[in-house]
Amino acid sequence: MSMSNKLVFPNAFPGELLNKAKTLEHFGIAEMAWDWQNAIAVVEFLCEYNYAVLGGDVYRLINGDLESTYDSWYINKDVAKSREQFIGETKDRAISYINQYHERNGDDCYYSVVFEKM
Repeated sequence: MSMSNKLVFPNAFPGELLNKAKTLEHFGIAEMAWDWQNAIAVVEFLCEYNYAVLGGDVYRLINGDLESTYDSWYINKDVAKSREQFIGETKDRAISYINQYHERNGDDCYYSVVFEKM
C-alpha cells in the first residue's frame, strides 16, 4: 500500500528508532508504533527537540501483526502555558500513560505517537 501522506520525523531522529518501529500502513494510516521501551525513547527524543506529544494509540502484537486495542491518550493544547511547560506536560503525560499501560498489559503492546513542532 502506498501512503500519500507520509509521517515526517525530525531530521535528527535516530535511525535505530525508525528501524525498531512497526508500520501502521495496513490500517491505512501513515504512522508507526514502537514497543514500550522504544516508545518512551521516541517521546523523550521528540520533547528534547521541542515537539509536543499530543497523544497516541495502543496496538497489540498478535501472531506477528499489530491490531488496535482502541485505547489511546491525548492532551489538549494549553495556550496559557509556555511552550516549555506544555512540552514538559505532554512528555510527562505520554510517559506515564505508556508505563501504566505496559504495567497492566505486558510486553505485546505497541504505541504510536502523535507529535507537533512547537
